[in-house]
Amino acid sequence: MRRSNGRAARNSNPERNMAQRASFAVFVAVSLGLLLVTKLYPTLTEQVQGVLIDVAAPVVDVLGEPVLAFRSFGGRVADTLDGADRVEALRAQNERLKRWRDVALRLDSENAQLRSLMRLSDETKIPAVTTRVISDPGGPFVRAIILDSGGAKGISKFQPVMDPAGVVGRIVTVGRHSARALLLTDLNSRVPVFIRRTGDRAILVGDNSDRPRLAYLPMESSVKVGDEVLTSGDGGVFPAKLPVGVVDYVRGSTVRVRLAADLARLDFVNVLAYEPVERPEAAPGIADIPAPPADGTAAQVAERGPQVRVAPPVAPPVLPSPSPLPPQRAAPTPVPDATPAPEAAGAGEGGT
Repeated sequence: MRRSNGRAARNSNPERNMAQRASFAVFVAVSLGLLLVTKLYPTLTEQVQGVLIDVAAPVVDVLGEPVLAFRSFGGRVADTLDGADRVEALRAQNERLKRWRDVALRLDSENAQLRSLMRLSDETKIPAVTTRVISDPGGPFVRAIILDSGGAKGISKFQPVMDPAGVVGRIVTVGRHSARALLLTDLNSRVPVFIRRTGDRAILVGDNSDRPRLAYLPMESSVKVGDEVLTSGDGGVFPAKLPVGVVDYVRGSTVRVRLAADLARLDFVNVLAYEPVERPEAAPGIADIPAPPADGTAAQVAERGPQVRVAPPVAPPVLPSPSPLPPQRAAPTPVPDATPAPEAAGAGEGGT
């Protein structure tokens, strides 16, 4: 049925059939002509293509502008829709970078402080324990700090405390794993010092202010602002020539010192294992140590245990004996006189 219907349709429209056959023949002829021209003139094809491209390029450029504009608009719309998520991601990344920056700055500061403390320990030639300041319980009447190291690391009472700039204070209380240090500005602090330029000795007295004062300066002292103040070593608590600060105020007998150490920003400090020279009167005397017996045997010495060696007693110097004196004669014994006294004789005559 379908074949008969198609054949009937073709038979009913013969003009259309002729047009289709003619167009097919034209296409075939054009194709053959192009092939023949390509073979005869090889460069003609390239020339034709160049002309076609030159003609089509402006048309394509003009027609492509709307497409590019639509693509750009679409990208902007997508960016706008995703903008909130991107902003939140960027904020989170910014916060992370800020935290890492703070950590890096803190580590860099700690590293610089530790290097300074190590250099200070090498300069003073005194063994030191580097420790962190974990608390500042000071108030209007107490100026002290708490350290996170104690007797377990060799810290003991009265040891000096320093930071890279200068003296901070001294240890006053020691625990197993912590210690308490009294600052130079405390009311109970007294440190012997001297002025480098003049050599005058004084006592740095804390009065709970940021600038302690100098007491007991000589009356003829010529101290002035800018003079460097160092520890004198008197008293045996602080080593000599440790930096303390500089004179910052002079008016009459009032002299104040600006400390080299910034006591308000202490993070790491050095506790110096300083052992002062023992005073002669503190050492045990020879008279207080019993000497071993002269005729003691080895067994007696072993029973007594180890003894302190003492110097043998020094014998008194032997003086030359004086030259012998010549023997003296004994005084003659008085003999009573046999002649009677006149009174006795008269009495005798009167009696006869």
